[in-house]
Amino acid sequence: MKSPAEMNTIQIEVTNACPHWCSNCTRFCGHYKKPSFMNLEIFKKAVDSLVDFPGMVGFMGGEPTLHPQFRELVKYYSEKIPEKIKYPVFKQPVKSFSIYRNHNLGRMTGFKRGLWTSLGGGYYKNFEQIQDVFGFQCINDHQNNGLHQALLITRKELGISDDEWIKLRDNCWIQNMWSASITPKGAFFCEVAAAFDMLFDGPGGWPIEPGWWKRKPEDFGDQLQWCELCSAPLRVPRIEANRKTDVISPVMLKKLQAVASPKLKKQRYVVFNPATYQATQYTGNEGVSDWYLPDEGQTKRVSDTNRSLCPKEVAVYFHEKYAPITLSDDAAGILSIADFNSLAFNDWVLVVNDPETRPAELCRRLRDCVLNPGCLYYRSRSFFSYRISASQIARDSRFILFNRRAMALTGLCNIRLDKTLVEHWDKSKRIRLSIYPLLSQNSLFGKLLDVWQVYKEKLR
Repeated sequence: MKSPAEMNTIQIEVTNACPHWCSNCTRFCGHYKKPSFMNLEIFKKAVDSLVDFPGMVGFMGGEPTLHPQFRELVKYYSEKIPEKIKYPVFKQPVKSFSIYRNHNLGRMTGFKRGLWTSLGGGYYKNFEQIQDVFGFQCINDHQNNGLHQALLITRKELGISDDEWIKLRDNCWIQNMWSASITPKGAFFCEVAAAFDMLFDGPGGWPIEPGWWKRKPEDFGDQLQWCELCSAPLRVPRIEANRKTDVISPVMLKKLQAVASPKLKKQRYVVFNPATYQATQYTGNEGVSDWYLPDEGQTKRVSDTNRSLCPKEVAVYFHEKYAPITLSDDAAGILSIADFNSLAFNDWVLVVNDPETRPAELCRRLRDCVLNPGCLYYRSRSFFSYRISASQIARDSRFILFNRRAMALTGLCNIRLDKTLVEHWDKSKRIRLSIYPLLSQNSLFGKLLDVWQVYKEKLR
């Protein structure tokens, strides 16, 4: 076994709420009758306790972006956990967020901050802050057929002796290769032990205090009781995560019935028969964890069909009218008149200054792109100009595109469509679109433009 001090990551688990019920989830999402959310006071203690931890401090769930105080949590987290590595913040539009993630967000080494997420509505809502804070993002939308190992099979049901079990337990790939965790109930040497304690209303973990993570295996004590319920160290079945079905043993079936598991009520499980168990039938994880997606690679962690981060609505301003456009599969049509300053509207706004700009076509293209809601995008009339003032952007751009949720607009009740609008954004977040109507950052030209954008910022 390994001390948390030797791990490369320790997770702060802010919630076990999740939109997915993945097979054999290490957090047992889908089995909780009522999900929990870590309060701000406990979260601050958790962050403070890890300020001196040399590895990464992970921000995790469930789906962490579902936390109702996500912005406040991330703000405190970013203030207390400074990032050592400077990384390029997402700015230019992309066609494939999967490719962008693999090229820019998948490198874990050296980073202090990390977000574990499955994307979705919470991520879309907090997109700007997430890109500003997290240089590493472990993203998995769970639309793939990656394999999850069964965790809810007890070793005693399989007839594994105490001596054999201790050797297997101490060589558990999850505990040796992955992370300790902090939940609302305390600190734990292992993420699965932490999840068991939440699921079965255990006694809780160690006090959340500075230095708790320096404990050694001989100090794990009563927390080792949870290993008795866990089959991670064993050769047991695997199943596709997107089947949303757990493989459980008879003993674990009774325990889950006792806590009124919603996943059981929905029949999302199969019972494993210990009498037929033969370890040689299954692949183990001795020494190194099995690749999650061995045949398809990490690019499949985000599906090409995932559109959860694409614009939902665009309010087009032209001829002194605001027309909200819903981006549906059939058409982008003008539905009615609405004021984009209204609190009811909380998405993208397109200001058209050039009669040659075709907003309906542009909106259709927006449907397939991902943009940073924290940026103000504009299409300049000149290709080669790089130093453009706020007045020039407001007056001379063919169009301006921005999001009502941008942090630059926080607290504003009225917006004027002149240079004062543009001045709300920092210069680094005023992004020039060099190809009309949108640029795919995944193209070769897009990569060259990235270099040009970096050069521009150095000139400012």
